[in-house]
Amino acid sequence: MSHAAGLAWLRQRRLQQLLWVLVAVFGLLIVMNLVFGRYRSAGLEMVIVLSLALAMHWNQRARTMHAVGLTVATLLLGLCVLMVNNQGLYDEAPMAFPALLLFAGLFGFRRMFWGLVCGMLAVVALLFFLHQAGVFHSAPVMPLDWRRPFVIGLIVLVTGLFAWLLTSDLMLAMRQLEAEKRALEASHARIEVLAQRDSLTGLPNRSLARERLGFLLQQARRSGGMVAVMFLDLDNFKTINDSLGHAAGDDLLCQVADKLRACVRETDTVARVSGDEFLILLGDLQDEEAIVAVVAKVTHLLGRAFAIGGVEVLATASLGIAVAPRDGEDADLLLKNADTAMYQSKDAGRNTFCFFDASMNESVTEHLHIASGLRSALASGELQLHYQPQFDLHNGRILGAEALLRWRHPELGWIPPGKFIPIAERSGLINELGSWVLRQACRDAQAWRSDGLGELRVAVNVSPLQFRRDDIEREVAQALLASGLPATALELELTESLLVADARNIGEVLQRLGAQGVQIAIDDFGTGYSNLGYLRRFSVHRLKIDQSFVRRMCANAHDEGLVRAIIEMAHCLDLQTVAEGVEDSQTLERLHAFGCEYAQGYHWSPALPGEAFVDYVRAHQPA
Repeated sequence: MSHAAGLAWLRQRRLQQLLWVLVAVFGLLIVMNLVFGRYRSAGLEMVIVLSLALAMHWNQRARTMHAVGLTVATLLLGLCVLMVNNQGLYDEAPMAFPALLLFAGLFGFRRMFWGLVCGMLAVVALLFFLHQAGVFHSAPVMPLDWRRPFVIGLIVLVTGLFAWLLTSDLMLAMRQLEAEKRALEASHARIEVLAQRDSLTGLPNRSLARERLGFLLQQARRSGGMVAVMFLDLDNFKTINDSLGHAAGDDLLCQVADKLRACVRETDTVARVSGDEFLILLGDLQDEEAIVAVVAKVTHLLGRAFAIGGVEVLATASLGIAVAPRDGEDADLLLKNADTAMYQSKDAGRNTFCFFDASMNESVTEHLHIASGLRSALASGELQLHYQPQFDLHNGRILGAEALLRWRHPELGWIPPGKFIPIAERSGLINELGSWVLRQACRDAQAWRSDGLGELRVAVNVSPLQFRRDDIEREVAQALLASGLPATALELELTESLLVADARNIGEVLQRLGAQGVQIAIDDFGTGYSNLGYLRRFSVHRLKIDQSFVRRMCANAHDEGLVRAIIEMAHCLDLQTVAEGVEDSQTLERLHAFGCEYAQGYHWSPALPGEAFVDYVRAHQPA
């Protein structure tokens, strides 16, 4: 029921109650007058009761205003007749005027109320002139017996009832208004919290943090002090969130928030500005040593393991720091520079911090230029695939090639993959690039077969971000179907970190791909976790020994031992090995002696464009 409907129902109910009271009162007066032979008064009161009964009928039919008007008119006329028939202004009937005014004020409208007031004043004036004219002198004065106090008592009771109902309804309305006021205040407070606070951690959000930063900057201008803005981003939060669940991720964020609060003063601010990004504002600083002290405290506390769902988790962070007034005196500029410095610390290897300097903006500009260029590079044909031959060390035959992405920018020239691939990963373009590489490599490999180059296979690097997408299996299937390449001729190269980060889901995907015949290789083996456990669980066919070890194996006994151990371990697990970075015959001989099956490197050829690779195979493939 709406508020307006509730009020209408209450008015109708109250009016019905009062009409019953009036009917009962006049009914009692009728009986009393009949007993004492006052038949004319009893008849008049009978007419009043019938009129009130009609008003009750109209009220039940929701014709409330008609019922109110009839009741007011009936009572006023009835009282006037009683006064004229009895003792005029000396009669007890005028005592009912206040009750009638309360009734009209409670249930009627303004025009009715003031009309009633005017009518009552007119009646009083008329009766006064009648008294002055001697109309009531001949009327005998009624003896003072129990009937007069009885009637006066009834009038007082009815008036008191009207007043009580009116005041109780007013008190009820006041209580409702007070409750609504408290609810509104609580709602405003909640809205303010939602507008300025993070709902998970209770920390200030970006909006409130920006306001506080503006206040700190004003203070710094007056005092000549410094203000530090620190952007903090958790390095491996997505891995934790994906592997342990969102509830565990929320628990980690709350624990990080508590630890960050413990690192700063009460006058400083810790805010959560996005999923796993926090902002620390330090004001009233005299030198940068105080900033470094806070950074040391933050890295120390975050360096300890967090207990998340019975599992101990390490959550390192990358920090970017901008200092006012050196790096700007505007809040937005400082936030932007701190964010830039934070990404610089991530590029520097994570779990570290960087102070902003102007050269970072040049790097950001270049980053944006490259990211923008990548979006059009696919459509404009600037991207190419080069292929580095892979050799079977037992017979010297070319068994396939690794597909390597190259980009020739129309203005910047050849951009190395190590420069644009990380930008593609951060900007989300890696999925589109990876899909294009997969489709193009499959088409080229099938073309080699059609050109009579034999059953060569092609190896394609897959980014961890690309592989975590739910549709990687569909993309592989579509690339194989569109090109006609057999699944056994395609090899996907994955990193160790991908397998460790999401072992359960990745394992299921690899099992399904392996069942179709797709080959799986672990790229750059030896530089990551080198965990034997996942090698046993996953459908892996080959290990690619990282080229940094292969290139140094003839000059460094430690690297040689490491390469040899990887090969022997792979053989124990029924895996094949591929050595990357073979650049001379001495390295080739040792790899052959250790039992390495396959290799690639500059000893044979660098990565070649598609047509040059075909010519190379025709020229160097044994008959």
